[in-house]
Amino acid sequence: MNRIVAPVAQSCAVLALTLALASAASAAVIFPHVTNVNDTGAGSLRAAITAANANGPDGAIISFDIGSGCGPHVIHLNTPLPDLTAEVHIEGYTQTGSSKNTSSNVFIDNAVICIVLAGDNNVADGLTVPASVADSMEMSVLGVAFSGFTHAAVNLRGGSNHLFAGNRTGGHLSGFSIDTDSYGVIIAAGVHGVTVGGTDPGDVNQLADITHNAVYIDSSNASNPAAHGNTITYNRIGYVADAAGNSVDLPTGGASMAIGGYANTITYNYAPNSGASGLHISNLDAHGNIVEYNDFAGSAGDGILIDDDAHDNTILGNGMFNNAGAGIRVVNGQNNDIVYNNIDYNIGIGIDLAEAGPTPNDNDSMQPAPDYANRGLNFPLLQSAAGAHTGTVTGMLTTIPGDYVINLYGTTNCSAGGFGGGQNYFAFPLTANGMGYKVTVPNLTAQGQGSVGFSIPVTLVINVHTPLYVTATTTDSAGNTSEFSSCFLYQNDSIFFNGFE
Repeated sequence: MNRIVAPVAQSCAVLALTLALASAASAAVIFPHVTNVNDTGAGSLRAAITAANANGPDGAIISFDIGSGCGPHVIHLNTPLPDLTAEVHIEGYTQTGSSKNTSSNVFIDNAVICIVLAGDNNVADGLTVPASVADSMEMSVLGVAFSGFTHAAVNLRGGSNHLFAGNRTGGHLSGFSIDTDSYGVIIAAGVHGVTVGGTDPGDVNQLADITHNAVYIDSSNASNPAAHGNTITYNRIGYVADAAGNSVDLPTGGASMAIGGYANTITYNYAPNSGASGLHISNLDAHGNIVEYNDFAGSAGDGILIDDDAHDNTILGNGMFNNAGAGIRVVNGQNNDIVYNNIDYNIGIGIDLAEAGPTPNDNDSMQPAPDYANRGLNFPLLQSAAGAHTGTVTGMLTTIPGDYVINLYGTTNCSAGGFGGGQNYFAFPLTANGMGYKVTVPNLTAQGQGSVGFSIPVTLVINVHTPLYVTATTTDSAGNTSEFSSCFLYQNDSIFFNGFE
C-alpha cells in the first residue's frame, strides 16, 4: 500500500477522514481509532497497533479522536508497545486541535502537537520496527511528541521507506514537560529509504533534549549491510522554537547526527549547540554520503568530524561557525570532498586534516599511511590578491602530477598562526564540472612532485569594509580536499567602499 497522508483533523473530521482514505485505499486497509490515553484496552494506541499487526501487509492508518480538544493527551506507557510488524501509518495530526507547522523560518515553529507518547515508566523505545519484518514493510509517524524513552523515540531495525515527520522531542507542550530521550531516531543496519523530516514546513521535526544523537544511522553487522539510502532533511536539532519566534537551547549530548552507513543524504538541517560535533561520520561503511546546505554552529566539538576511515563523502555548501573545534576535522580516511562551504570563526582551523592544527605542506608523493586524511593534500600557496569589485588572485600549487581544482574563499578572521577558514566572498570562472578553477600539475617532477602557477580572475560578491583575507583549498580528481591555505590580505584598490571601482 502506498502511504496516504491524512489531512489535519478538525473537530469533526475523523469520520470524513476515514471515508476519504477508504475511497483512495484498498478495501483491506483498516482504520483503527485511538479514543483514550489508556495504556491498554479498547480505544488505546496499544490496541490499535495490535489490530494493525493482525491485518498484515494490507496495512492500517491509525487516527486519534481523544476527547474534544488538544490536551495535550499524554499516553503513559507501563510496558513497551508491540513491535510494528505490518505496514502502519500513525497520524497524530488527526487529533482535534492539532495543526502542522507552516513556517520555514528556523526560529519559528507554529505546529500544535496534541499527542504525547511517554516512556516515563522506564520504557526503552517509543515505537519499534523489528529486524524480523520483510524489507517491504514500511511505517510512518506524524504529529507525535516523544518523552522519556531510555533508548530511542523510534527504533527502526527492519523494513524500508519509513517516514518520521512533524514530530517533537524536548521542551514543553501546553504546560506538559517533555522528558529527555536517549536517542531520537535510530536507523539500524540494513534499513534503507527512511526519510526523517521533509521539504514541506509541516514535515520539520524538532529534536531536542536528547542524551546521545538526534539521528543515528548504523554501520553493518554480521547479518546486514550498513544503513543506506536514507534522507535526513529540514530538521531543527538541539533547540525548540515556538510560534512567536522564541527558542530554547536543549542540545544533544552527543553529535546532533551520527552516520555509520553509506549513500545517505543529509540536507538543510539546522543543528546548533551539539554536545559533541555537529555531525559525526565514522568507519569504513561511511562512504558516498552527501552532506549539503546544513548549519552546524556552536558545537562543543568540531562542526563536522570524519574519522575511523570514513571515505568518499561529499561536504558541500554547509555553514560551520563558532564551534569549539575545527570547522571540519578529517582524522583519517580519503576522498572526502569539501567544497563551497562557509567555515569561519571556529576555535580550531577551518579544515583540519590528521593531527589537530595546521599541517604544513610536504612532499605529497611520500604519503605516510594508506588512510592518511585526504592523503594530506597540499594547499595552494597564494602570492598576490588585489582588485576592487573585480580582481585577480595568483599562486602556486606543488603536488604530484594530475588535475586539481582550486577554490578561493574570503575571511576577516585569521588566527595568530595566520590560518583561518573561509566564506564564499568570491565568484570566479568555473570548470566544466561546475566547481572551482581547474589546474594541471605537469609530469615534470622533482622528488615525485611538480608545480603549477595560477592566476584567477575574481569578482567580490560581498562588500567588506574591514580587511579581507583570501584563503584557498586544493581538491584532486579523487575528491580529496586540502586544508585552507594561510591567509593572504586582499588589496582592495577601489577609491570608495561602495562596490564601484
